[in-house]
Amino acid sequence: MYHRLRVGLLVVFCLSIGNLFGLFAQHSTDYYSLSMVGNAGNGIFAPYYLSANKHGLVTHSKSGYLRASVFKGLEMNKRFSYEFGIDLVGLMSSTSPVSYYSDGNLKTYNPGVSSFLIQQAYIGMKYRMIFISAGCRELTDEVVNFELSSGGLVWSGNARPIPQVRAGFIDFVDIPFTKGWVQIKGELAYGKFMDNDFLRDHYNYYNQYITTDALYHHKSISFRSNPDKPFVVTIGAELAAQFGGTKRYYKEGVLIDSLTMKSPTRLKDFFKILFPSSGDGQSNKGDQAYYYGNHVGQWNLSAEYRFKNNSSVRGYFEWYYDDASGMGKFNGWDGLWGLEYKSGKKNWLSNVVLEYLDMTNQSGPLNWCPSDYNDPKLDIEATGADDYYNNYFYNGWAHYGLSNGTAMAKSLLYNTDGYMRYKHNRIRGVHLGASGYIAPEWKYKILASYRTSWGTTFLPLADTQHDMSGLIECVYSPIKLSGWSFSVSLAGDWGELYGDKWGVAIGIRKSGILTIGK
Repeated sequence: MYHRLRVGLLVVFCLSIGNLFGLFAQHSTDYYSLSMVGNAGNGIFAPYYLSANKHGLVTHSKSGYLRASVFKGLEMNKRFSYEFGIDLVGLMSSTSPVSYYSDGNLKTYNPGVSSFLIQQAYIGMKYRMIFISAGCRELTDEVVNFELSSGGLVWSGNARPIPQVRAGFIDFVDIPFTKGWVQIKGELAYGKFMDNDFLRDHYNYYNQYITTDALYHHKSISFRSNPDKPFVVTIGAELAAQFGGTKRYYKEGVLIDSLTMKSPTRLKDFFKILFPSSGDGQSNKGDQAYYYGNHVGQWNLSAEYRFKNNSSVRGYFEWYYDDASGMGKFNGWDGLWGLEYKSGKKNWLSNVVLEYLDMTNQSGPLNWCPSDYNDPKLDIEATGADDYYNNYFYNGWAHYGLSNGTAMAKSLLYNTDGYMRYKHNRIRGVHLGASGYIAPEWKYKILASYRTSWGTTFLPLADTQHDMSGLIECVYSPIKLSGWSFSVSLAGDWGELYGDKWGVAIGIRKSGILTIGK
């Protein structure tokens, strides 16, 4: 009865959103989308490529959702413009078992999955080229090709969106006195992680810690050469952070009150996270010795050359860092290195991406900070063992259990033992993505990757684990049915890292633009 009621509510929900179309038709341009996706396969979790970089919507082997969205975009030809979006999802999914500690024994249960999600809900406005927005919105890494890439290293679009307030330049703008040869773009954001319930449900309360109520910060800046020229170079930096929150230790299912720590969130702490600096006496000892909050960041560079036939070749890299040693590039070849080709046409090979990911150096295996110890005999500092995406105070760099950074680092959700940190962040892998058109109405996409994990610097594996993942997807968009598309995807994993899995996903989508008088 419960499942029938849930399905009925989903139908009502989609019909209600459909009725909103008429309400929003007063605007000059309105975008709507209705979609239905279902996937099935073996095992507990969906194959890697059915889940990765889906903004957290697909995780388990048997799941499906109905989705209804309405958006109004900014009108760039106007000095002042506003935008809004609402994107609602009705979700049905299998669940993964979680181990937890109770009455002196480890037990297992299924925490369940929410049947209704507000995936996106935001408002925003711009004046000239300055924008401000508030709410929850799907964002992706601007350096890589979201459709074909393995994903960016700081914020990839793999996890569910984080509600936040953002402000900055809506696009690249000319720097005065450079005559258009140098442009700048940047933004600043503050938000809040919303996965407290997920963490409480999936944590095992056994001899480890859990941190809830963390806040979010993000900032980026990029410079670009004249985009009207055949050769364009873009260089930038991106930094994100967790701050605030309360860290609680449990031993054999019992809270150890004496070890509970709360990170302060005073007005001056918002400036400390904006301009990274050490915490004061009210911060935990780690923040006092190093920096307030948990910072993750990257340097990025891309260079693109466009040919006269409109095709282009682009090379790019993202150099990831967790601290000053990584920022100074003392972490070897660590980073994402990519090459992209675009034909500029809808032909049999429209786009190809080839990437190499390395996260094995991590500034070396040793870390020694004299301030961590009383009366240390060795007063020389050695910065290393960065432990990417992990932190001594916060859970792993994730939202609702999925990596905020690259999905190639196996996410926390797969830790069915309730461990809230990354077990596989020392990885090396290659990734290939390609797309094109078999016919004008038929588009295909192929993704493939191979990766090796050494575990982590602090929890190394006894032997390396490997994985090969692949996906073949075909989308049919009939010309006679404007706005309709039908898709089928086949995906699989082979190896020790994710296990041997297969899965199929089928989707139907209707989208379009609503305008006055049409």
